[in-house]
Amino acid sequence: MDMPAVNQLLSSVDGDLHQLNPEEFLVAEDVDGAVIGCGRLRPYPAFCEIASLAVGESARTRGLGRAIVAGLLDRYPDTVHLMCEDRLVDFFKSFGFRPVPQEDMPQGLRPKWQYYADKAGPMNIMVRSEA
Repeated sequence: MDMPAVNQLLSSVDGDLHQLNPEEFLVAEDVDGAVIGCGRLRPYPAFCEIASLAVGESARTRGLGRAIVAGLLDRYPDTVHLMCEDRLVDFFKSFGFRPVPQEDMPQGLRPKWQYYADKAGPMNIMVRSEA
């Protein structure tokens, strides 16, 4: 996997670059093998988090983000959390995610949530439970 290209794509959207592990990623490439989208299923003790989701500007609005999220959810059928901006809440609701009050956020996500809230403003915490 071309982790420098993943890093570059994530950097272009101010994505989560913390402790990137290639085994956690689902990557989409164009016909020439260039990385045009990625998403990550980051494990925590009691859940996983969808993180580091990005689609290159030239590949947007073609369903690539939707395909990446679906692929990540196929990998882990139990509880999945994520954090997102307001403009993405409806997108994630279409996958069965629901908003979680800040006080119910898993402790493991608090430092990341605080970092992005300080940087970009309020962030939504969402959860999807299949169990």
